[in-house]
Amino acid sequence: MNKKVTILYVEDEESIREEMIEILELDFNTIYVAKNGQEGLELYQEHNPSIIISDIQMPLMDGITMSKKILELNKNAKIILTTAFNEKGYLDEATSIGIIDYIKKPIDINELFKKIEAVST
Repeated sequence: MNKKVTILYVEDEESIREEMIEILELDFNTIYVAKNGQEGLELYQEHNPSIIISDIQMPLMDGITMSKKILELNKNAKIILTTAFNEKGYLDEATSIGIIDYIKKPIDINELFKKIEAVST
């Protein structure tokens, strides 16, 4: 992976967040971490990371609302959503606002890295 790619990882579940940070740190030097969409938006505005990986359902601000706000700031933002839900409504809304991709939980690490590589080229 490209060590210059910066990642913003937004996940409210602590165990998932800690596990993913360990995995992402193997391939990326810079990872910003948020516990909810509000923190994620603030970190995005502060650091302008290359790729955002975010859960959909979170407290304070969900991943879709955060993504809409990020896309208002940068219509070319590269966002990958993670979801435990198969609800078509969530996924339709995500694609309608310009979300590049999503991945279902539990996250397949190989699939996630393929999606990161695809959006970072």
